[in-house]
Amino acid sequence: MKKNSNFRFNSIAFGAILLIAAFNAGQWASLAQPMPREEPGKPLTQSGGPRFVQPSEDDVQPLSSPSRPLRGGGCAIDSQLNPINLTSLAPQNKIARTVSDNPTFFFYLPPTRAKLAEFILQDASGKEIYQQTLAISNVSGTIEVSIPANKNVPPLEAGKSYRWSFTVICDSQDRSGDMLERGTVLRVELSADIRSQLEKADPRQKSFIYAENGIWQDAISTLAAARRAQPDDPTLKADWESLLDSVKLGKIAKEPIVQTEEFQPEP
Repeated sequence: MKKNSNFRFNSIAFGAILLIAAFNAGQWASLAQPMPREEPGKPLTQSGGPRFVQPSEDDVQPLSSPSRPLRGGGCAIDSQLNPINLTSLAPQNKIARTVSDNPTFFFYLPPTRAKLAEFILQDASGKEIYQQTLAISNVSGTIEVSIPANKNVPPLEAGKSYRWSFTVICDSQDRSGDMLERGTVLRVELSADIRSQLEKADPRQKSFIYAENGIWQDAISTLAAARRAQPDDPTLKADWESLLDSVKLGKIAKEPIVQTEEFQPEP
């Protein structure tokens, strides 16, 4: 019995040797080739769209929330035809990083009867450092709010967190029905390695670099600026969809980017 077992083992081993010998040198050479490497400064996902990578240290609760409930308003219209609520274009936990002194924020505004919206930026202690009222009559789509770079608005400081809120004012006399979104932005510094990559990158590549390094606010604003410059570019359109899909906002990706104006009260 033991001899038969040895015979079967030797037969299997001999067969394996024959198979290895049949595997020609060219095939072995192809397996030995290293995986292709991207050029320095070009993200590995360059062939696809940018995908946001949430920094693990940001996986915490946002700063304290306001007393009013989120999205509590009732002035949206056509809710059955367009069920998307007021939504900030931000990571799921509403915590986003930026390297900008004066970042830009993005929001999806559903069809609404409201005429005004309000953006407020506060420091960690709750002190208001910027406020802007927007005219939104007959406006629906993705809008942006930029923090102006002037002496009246202090630049965001590196290493500090700020709280923002965006409110659709359904009734200026009764604010209990407002639609509201809120979140946190952290101002961070770039590492020398990331700065080096950005210096060699075009606008599209920059959005990849920011996204893959967890810098959401600059990834989306860089890509939005590229789309404004080339609105018919299908690659940039696909990049936009990829970036938003990476933070579970794919349903908003096809919505138009629209312009709003700052509200100017009558004298």
